[in-house]
Amino acid sequence: MEGERRESGPPLPPGPGGAGPLLVSVALVAFLLAGMFTLAALVESLRPGGILDPINLLLVGLVVFPLTVLVGLRLDPDGFERLPGGLTLGPTRTSTAVFALLLGAAAVLPIAELDNLLQYLVPQDAEERLQILRLMAFDGWGWQLAKVFAIAVVTPVGEELVFRGIVLRWLRRSYGRLPALLVSSALFAAAHLSLRGLLPYLLLGLAFGWVVDRSRSVLPAVGAHAAYNAVPFLFPPEVADVPGWTPAADAAIAHLPPLWVVGSSAACVVLLYLIWWSTLRRD
Repeated sequence: MEGERRESGPPLPPGPGGAGPLLVSVALVAFLLAGMFTLAALVESLRPGGILDPINLLLVGLVVFPLTVLVGLRLDPDGFERLPGGLTLGPTRTSTAVFALLLGAAAVLPIAELDNLLQYLVPQDAEERLQILRLMAFDGWGWQLAKVFAIAVVTPVGEELVFRGIVLRWLRRSYGRLPALLVSSALFAAAHLSLRGLLPYLLLGLAFGWVVDRSRSVLPAVGAHAAYNAVPFLFPPEVADVPGWTPAADAAIAHLPPLWVVGSSAACVVLLYLIWWSTLRRD
């Protein structure tokens, strides 16, 4: 529309062409995963419980994510010189941030149902289900707060800074919007090392990446990611036991009520439109 433009500042400067930015992006994600596995093994030897133990997850995240961000900034010639731009930490409108937060919360149910459907193709084994049950179990407010901080604060901030703040920016400068969104989302999905989770994480990566591309800021995506991760812990089975959403001990595949899935999916579409609308400004 004439007289409308993006909310946040000038376009990104062009980056180097060729395969270099892609290879560096893959290398940065590999560095992140290697750090996760290495530190998780070290923490496991000192404090048994596995990476899904909230304290272990918190310790690993607080070390690996900042280190990966520093490496990413170091690899970018302008990373440290233009720190906010190097991490896509631009300003954002309050309305955009609020709509993104609601988008993350609304996406929980359709993504959960997609995971239920994908279990017909890639079944969830007993050990994976047991790990999820242990993670979701309410073990007192202290442990619950540790879980929320690790999963709904440290992890969203770290992943968004790496995948959308750094990697998406690199790829966007060199290859354009659509290839950057697709590749950064694919790397985000692959980094979760879950065959069944490839499609759900790809969709989440595309949504979060599009929000960053529209707003030119990683902050709304951090809010959306945090809301998505936090909702299951705000409504554990002890509070709201919903078949198809809250984990169950049996191996049977349960499904969410269709109206819930349709309604939350429609809410996601509306919120994406509102984010698009909120990132426009009339001169």
